[in-house]
Amino acid sequence: MIVRNFYIFVIFFIIIGFLYVSNGNNTIEAKRFTDIEKLDLAVERAGGEVNEWSLYARENASSFTQEEFAKHSDLIQEKFSGFKWVTKKSKEETVVTGLRKTSHGTETIKILHTLTNGQSQSYTMYELRGSQTTWGESAKAYIKSEYIPNAEEIFTDEPLIFSCIKGKFSDTLEEVLSNQAVEMMDTLDANELESLKEEEFHSISAYSEQLSRTIQTKQHQDMNIQLGLRKSGMGAETTFVIGTPILIIEY
Repeated sequence: MIVRNFYIFVIFFIIIGFLYVSNGNNTIEAKRFTDIEKLDLAVERAGGEVNEWSLYARENASSFTQEEFAKHSDLIQEKFSGFKWVTKKSKEETVVTGLRKTSHGTETIKILHTLTNGQSQSYTMYELRGSQTTWGESAKAYIKSEYIPNAEEIFTDEPLIFSCIKGKFSDTLEEVLSNQAVEMMDTLDANELESLKEEEFHSISAYSEQLSRTIQTKQHQDMNIQLGLRKSGMGAETTFVIGTPILIIEY
């Protein structure tokens, strides 16, 4: 009896240990995916097609003097010498723009310095934008190996990256708007916070623990998903745009 109980005890801890390791591996695996990959999975499971995608990060800099801004700009250009750089100056502002086109999309670094009524303001922006033809496993790998490390070099603090996907559904069912919205929200385990639902247009704000960054609404709720779906008349395809933590484009 003692031996039998001992074996049960050992088997119990083996099972618990296995569950712990499995859950741990699932957690690690989840962290390997970027936010835009999670949005893409939601789109794919809902039967959507990606037409455009983008990553955008921006940081407001401390007030630079013209000389400090020039040094900052020169440093960025030196670090990213593979970009094609153009500088435009006027009395009010200086804009330095770097552009690089690859098989993964178009990358843009913009550094801007303005002087208004004696007050200076500067910001730095870094964007990667692609189309349907550039999206895929190669682009996802490039985001992890290039875009995110580049952003960490460009910005002083951890950047807030805005991820966005635009696309379409070919389904022409009348209930397509609600069906596809529910499917995407379910994949992301998202809780709806606000919505505007009309016959040919749906707009949804939501929160998902799957996504890495959040903002607070006026009601002091965490939010990190915005979804817009639009149908153009009877029998027409449905277009959508989904972004995290918010959409920074019109839809």
